Amino acid sequence: MVFEVVIPVLDQTGDEVVLQLWLAEEGDTVEPGDVLCEVETAKTTVEIQAEAGGLLRRRLVEAGQAIPPRTVIGLIGPADEALPEIDPFRHVKQDLPPAPTTRDSAPTGETRTPPVASSPPIAPAQAGATQPPSRAPRRVIASPRAKRLAAELGVDLSHLQGTGPEGSIVEDDIRKAVARPATPAADRAAQAKAALVSRSWQTIPHFYTAMSVELSRIVDRKRRDGDTTYTDYFAHAIAGALQAIPAANGFWTDDGLQLVSEVRLGLVIQTARGLVIPVLRDLGRRSLAEIAAERKRLVEQAHAGRLPSADLEGATFTLSNVGAGHVDYFTAIISPPQVAILSVGSIQPRPVVVGSELAIRPAATFTLGADHRAIDGRLSSALLEELKRILEAY
Repeated sequence: MVFEVVIPVLDQTGDEVVLQLWLAEEGDTVEPGDVLCEVETAKTTVEIQAEAGGLLRRRLVEAGQAIPPRTVIGLIGPADEALPEIDPFRHVKQDLPPAPTTRDSAPTGETRTPPVASSPPIAPAQAGATQPPSRAPRRVIASPRAKRLAAELGVDLSHLQGTGPEGSIVEDDIRKAVARPATPAADRAAQAKAALVSRSWQTIPHFYTAMSVELSRIVDRKRRDGDTTYTDYFAHAIAGALQAIPAANGFWTDDGLQLVSEVRLGLVIQTARGLVIPVLRDLGRRSLAEIAAERKRLVEQAHAGRLPSADLEGATFTLSNVGAGHVDYFTAIISPPQVAILSVGSIQPRPVVVGSELAIRPAATFTLGADHRAIDGRLSSALLEELKRILEAY
């Protein structure tokens, strides 16, 4: 049985990665979980692990090569089985993610995320198999003359941001792209971030709902618990709120809203190389202590630039916590294909009404950014109300 080693879609921030280093040679015996190679995205270095045991029979992509997500980079299988002739870019051309692996043990009916490194044996997909939502190809709008010039110069229009009417690509955009020198990793990160937020803002009808939450109980609890952060309490409360109001936990696809039963929370983390969004999985089943331990691991690996690919995939909802400072509130941009993102301002002493009297209590503003195609004002308000109820009664 031959298995493909496939580069997953990593954090939705770029159109390509660089295969930096192979750690396994052809003919090596590998076990599930063994690190096969390292790839570099615009923001971090990611380890690609084996999802099946056997021999690494063939490496299809050499180190140093830039490749798109869903490229097949290697084949794992027994020594005595003939290898098929395979196009490494067949998943890319079809714009279809590989089917879920046997390691995916998500409950029935739940949206499944793309596999970390390999897909099941090479075979036709089963009819009716549940597939994760894939990012739709970006629609390219270009003038006829720009298309003609791009074809002559070999420029890929899908990587360009147009400056013409309604974002269309014009001839000048092609000439600038050809003249532009190769950019270092920091510039690639900036370009990837710009492309992501532009696509999100242009394609998702955002609207925002804000609510002040009194956090006295959380502040007191944090003093007693010791090794926790406010993010841990917010994550724990988000899990409860999304379980009570699950309509905001999922993805927007070509077929409409696709809900997910498991809460997988993306945490926005600022690192030296830019923002990364690792994922806290199975949040509804985790205790506060478990959330704190997992959050600590993700933060440490994010700052070290060593997040495994599995930790960057499949978030169903995102939290952006500004942390300490004096920012009262802000409005974050949704990470497609998710339908919501929660922004939390800094915790400050604020006047609040307690009974019939005015008091000074620690509070923060929680702002929910929502995709209006999937969430209306009533649902947005209900989710914030539930979150406020959980946090203030902690």
